[in-house]
Amino acid sequence: MENFIKRLGITKEQFLGIEKINGYLYLSSLTSIPEGFNPTVGGYLDLSSLTSIPEGFNPTVGGSLDLSSLTSIPEGFNPTVGGSLYLSSLTSIPEGFNPTVGGYLYLSSLTSIPEGLGYKDVPEVEFLSWQKGKYIYCDGRFSEVVSHKKGVYKLKDVNKEKYYYLVTDGNGRFAHGDSVKEVKEDLLYKISDRDKSKYEGIDVNQKFSFTECIAMYRTITGACATGTRNFIESQGIKKKAFSVNEIIGLTKGNYGSQEFKAFFEKAQ
Repeated sequence: MENFIKRLGITKEQFLGIEKINGYLYLSSLTSIPEGFNPTVGGYLDLSSLTSIPEGFNPTVGGSLDLSSLTSIPEGFNPTVGGSLYLSSLTSIPEGFNPTVGGYLYLSSLTSIPEGLGYKDVPEVEFLSWQKGKYIYCDGRFSEVVSHKKGVYKLKDVNKEKYYYLVTDGNGRFAHGDSVKEVKEDLLYKISDRDKSKYEGIDVNQKFSFTECIAMYRTITGACATGTRNFIESQGIKKKAFSVNEIIGLTKGNYGSQEFKAFFEKAQ
């Protein structure tokens, strides 16, 4: 353990996960890790060359966790991952596998799942794929993939014939519906992150994309997707970019406008 700690340049407390390792931790050259290594990493943790992990390894990772070369995982492996969890070389998962994943869970080589595990019992993640992408679980539905191209999936529910479409922006947002046009429009009004703090201190004259503005307004005000969509359509808004000050002017007197304005006044 001491040699491993010295090699990584971390403290014993960081090795055990008692003290957080800020930023990223790239360990892609490692082929093994010692027992007891359980870091808490603020950013990305790259362990992409590991082919096995010791029992008890359950890191907490703020970004993504890359374990893409693992061929097996021990029972009890249930890490907490804010981004995506890459387990693309696994062919099976043990009973009780239920990680906490904020982004995608990549299980593209999975050929079986534990007996009795149905679509209602899959881990609580945004996106789950197995049998080399033949099946996915996303947006609360377990589906067979008919085709997939550039974030657009043509799907059908298992044992059913009716097709539907799912679109993702690659950043944890998904929408599904009966046509690609409908789904892409719906995706504009979805938000995956309700953390207001990321908007503190931004330049109120800086231009943001149409999609970013919708996410910003809904995150700060709590405005619903339907209300936001109706407002934009009723106003005939077509511009592709806006500043915070422009949004304040456009939304004056409408739902959330005072809260939105106050948020930036307070931050200045």
